[in-house]
Amino acid sequence: MDSKDCITVKINNKEMQFPETLTVKELLKLRKLRKAAVWINGQQLLSAEYEDYRLQEGDEIRLLRIMAGG
Repeated sequence: MDSKDCITVKINNKEMQFPETLTVKELLKLRKLRKAAVWINGQQLLSAEYEDYRLQEGDEIRLLRIMAGG
């Protein structure tokens, strides 16, 4: 992957590079997260938006794994 085709984002305060076409749904798959709450630049996304939202250069992303409990 050529670095000119990549974007830099922060995920849970750690800088990472990804292809510029990556969606939130694909990001969760890469991170092996089946269920997660996602905030981008301080705004929580609805799970229905995960498939369409493409990461942008400089996005600050917070991922929170959703775990079942009882």
